[in-house]
Amino acid sequence: MRALFAGTLALCYLQLLLGDTVRVTESGMGCRSWPLCNGSLGLGGSLHALLEQSHRYLATVVTLAVLASLLAAFRLRPRDHLLRLTCAVGAGVIGLQVALGALTVLAHNAGWTVALHLAGAWLLLGVSTVAALVVFAPLRRRRDLSRGGLLAAGALGALFLLAASGMVTLHTGAARACPSWPLCLSTHAATTRVTLQYVHRGLAVAASVLVAWLALSRWRAPHAARGERLLALSLLALLAGTAALGGVVATTGAPAYAQDLHLALASALWVAAVALAAPHLAAPPAAPLAASAERSPSALALGR
Repeated sequence: MRALFAGTLALCYLQLLLGDTVRVTESGMGCRSWPLCNGSLGLGGSLHALLEQSHRYLATVVTLAVLASLLAAFRLRPRDHLLRLTCAVGAGVIGLQVALGALTVLAHNAGWTVALHLAGAWLLLGVSTVAALVVFAPLRRRRDLSRGGLLAAGALGALFLLAASGMVTLHTGAARACPSWPLCLSTHAATTRVTLQYVHRGLAVAASVLVAWLALSRWRAPHAARGERLLALSLLALLAGTAALGGVVATTGAPAYAQDLHLALASALWVAAVALAAPHLAAPPAAPLAASAERSPSALALGR
C-alpha cells in the first residue's frame, strides 16, 4: 500500500513536470490529433511529437496507478472512509484530466484550456498527497475547522489561485508586461496585462504570508514531531525559492527554462503545503472500542 501510493504521488509529479516541459517547448501541438499522435500509436516524428506522445503515455500510466490505488483502498482498507473518498475523488479528477487534455489539443492549446489543465493537475497532485499521507499516517474526516484548520485551508486556497493566475498571466502575455520586480515600473504594456501581473503578484504576497504563517505555526508548535518541523522548514525553503524564481521569470522576459523551474518548485511547494495542512483538516482516528472498555468506570467518569 505504501509503495503504491507513494509511487502514484511521484508519477503525478513527474506527469506535471513533463506536461509543463511540453508547454514551454511549444510541443503541445506536436500531435494534432487525439488520442493517436498524427495517426500513429507509437513514438516517432519530430521532437515536439515525441514530447507530446510521451506525455500521453505517462498519463496512461498515471491513470492506471490512480485506478489501482482506488481498487486497493476499497479492497484492503474497506473501513477507511477518508482513504476511499480521497481515492474516489482522485479517480474523478483523472477522468476530468483526460477530457481536458483532449480539449486542449482540439482547442489548439488555447490559454484557458491550458490553465484548466494545470489546475486539474494540481488538484490531482494534492489529492494524491492526501491519499499517501492517509496511508502512512491514518486520519479521519473532521466535521469542523479549528483556527489552524482555517489557516491551512486559506493557505492552500491562496496557493491554488496563485497557480491558476500564473498560467493565465503567461498565456495572455502579461508575464512580459513588467520588466521590473516586485513593482511594475517603466512599462509600456497594455493596462489589462499590467493589471493581470499585479493580480498575480498580489496573490503571491497573500499566499506567501499564509504559507509562511502555516509553516512557522507548525514549527513552533510545542508538541510537533521532528518530521513535521522538518517539513515546515522545507516549506519555507521552497517558498523562498519559488518567490526568487518568480522574480527571475518577471525580469528576464519569462524564458522557457525559468518557467519550467518555477512550476517545478511551485508544485513541490504545493505538495509540502498539502502534507503540512492535511492534519489540520482531518483528525486522528477514534480510539478503538476495546481500549475504551478496558478503562475503569471511575476513569471514564473523570474523562481520563
